[in-house]
Amino acid sequence: MKLHYLALGTALGTASLLTSGVVLAASHQPAVGSGNVANIQPPPWHPAETPCIVKLYRGATFGANNVNFSYTPPSACPGPWAKVILSVNVSLDAGIQYDRTGTIWLAGVPLWFGTTAEPDPKLGPSWNFQRDVTDYTSLFESAQTGFVLIANYTNSTDTSIITSTGELLFYPVTTQYPAPPVPDVVIPLAAPGGGTVALNTGTDTVMINQALPTNIRAAALDVYLQGQSGDEFWYTCVPSSLASELQSCPGGAYREGEISIDGTPAGVAPVYPWIFTGGIDPYLWAPIPGVQTLNFDPFRVPLSPFAGVLSNGATHQIALSLYDADGYFSVAGALMLYLDSGTTQVTGSVTTNTLAAPAPVVSNTIQTTNGNISGAVTTTSVRNFSIVGTAVTSAGTVQNSVNQTGNFNNTQKFDITASKYVQSISQNTLTTVQTSATTSAGNTGTVDTYAYPLTVDIKLLFKTDGDILQEATIGQNLQANKIAFANGNETNTGSSTNSIDAADTLVLDSSFNLLGHRNQASSANLSFYNENVPCFQRHLAAANNILTVDKTGCK
Repeated sequence: MKLHYLALGTALGTASLLTSGVVLAASHQPAVGSGNVANIQPPPWHPAETPCIVKLYRGATFGANNVNFSYTPPSACPGPWAKVILSVNVSLDAGIQYDRTGTIWLAGVPLWFGTTAEPDPKLGPSWNFQRDVTDYTSLFESAQTGFVLIANYTNSTDTSIITSTGELLFYPVTTQYPAPPVPDVVIPLAAPGGGTVALNTGTDTVMINQALPTNIRAAALDVYLQGQSGDEFWYTCVPSSLASELQSCPGGAYREGEISIDGTPAGVAPVYPWIFTGGIDPYLWAPIPGVQTLNFDPFRVPLSPFAGVLSNGATHQIALSLYDADGYFSVAGALMLYLDSGTTQVTGSVTTNTLAAPAPVVSNTIQTTNGNISGAVTTTSVRNFSIVGTAVTSAGTVQNSVNQTGNFNNTQKFDITASKYVQSISQNTLTTVQTSATTSAGNTGTVDTYAYPLTVDIKLLFKTDGDILQEATIGQNLQANKIAFANGNETNTGSSTNSIDAADTLVLDSSFNLLGHRNQASSANLSFYNENVPCFQRHLAAANNILTVDKTGCK
């Protein structure tokens, strides 16, 4: 099977609306009838106050090198802050260019990780994205250096230049908008000085290797896991023993982030199947990109059961690896530490840890009859572990626990003959993470549930005139539900669903050169609520790469 990378384009701006006393930043979609980028992702809410704005960089253009910048805290809005929002504009010239990966770093910590839309010879895309970076407040309290990189390469064919401006919006604390609890220390999990790290195999690691503060009361790790090169379409891969027969990528279809502390398993991060705007068929994603394509969300791994161990003053190794990486995953992250201001020394230990190495199960019914190949390859994995630790703090002994379950299923059906190649993929990743902190005064905790359904149907039809039709339909979804509780009672909840369904047919010659495409159609839906936004819904639809529907409202 051959996956194609062509060049398209689109454009986008931003707007905002007032919802229940807060400003909800929302993508300003192009008008119905436009072919510009129409992206929907749960937007961050902004306090209904005027922020102080600090430019990180302005009008930067990109090639192979970093664009460096200096950051100084806003003198007119000294911290703490009610909210800190990263706002970034990206644009490309009309022309030809691949989708490119982009990152923004401050003090070595990733503030953004995502990709770009592709341009068209008649249309240069531009868009804005925003993300809540309040949890990284400790980085913003002093002057820092940083850089942005959207690695872009031009030549006589790939001509489009990428330009970007980035800024931070600082919202002052008010009676209505108090400062939220945030980590006291943020440490990058990245290349020295900042930058993603390539994990080519399952044994490659990126790690933090240092002594940490001795009064840690809680900890968490944000991780980004982006499949690249041979792993860009990891969910389409099959066991290496079947790869040649099924004309597919080797290495199998299961990937998982593994976190360890001093060599001991400490957490698991599922891998979201992001699809870039050049993925499989670029016309699928114009004007509506895939879920989170332009702005990835990290997965947060709770590490509080290790608080007492990490506080012992010794050098510790917090490492990230990628199970079954096969050339390669681009990864980064940030360790967040919450300190006990009432003491200089927290003690404790891990009392329970049932986390073991992953053990996915692969089965297949592939058979060959008269040269025709049919059957299915199924990969499953079940996770169920508990990690419990104690931390002796200034407020007494805290028992921190993490209970996590995970269920992964990837089923790929094949039907291969001389006149067709059909691969139909149904995948789902279900993860539930339950945390709790128990003291003599009571219990607090969270329950977070994530679902990553994905369907991919690709059909290559080899016509008698030599042309090839590639019919592709894709359904991509991300569902998240979050509950916080105290002493058995819910204190707040939130839920979001973000999905896209897209279809297109490429017309190719016998050498897989593009002759045209037809029957493009896509639709996207977003709905979410939380303690600040009681209801938000949006629906987009497109046909022939033109936006046809844009509706916002709540039922």
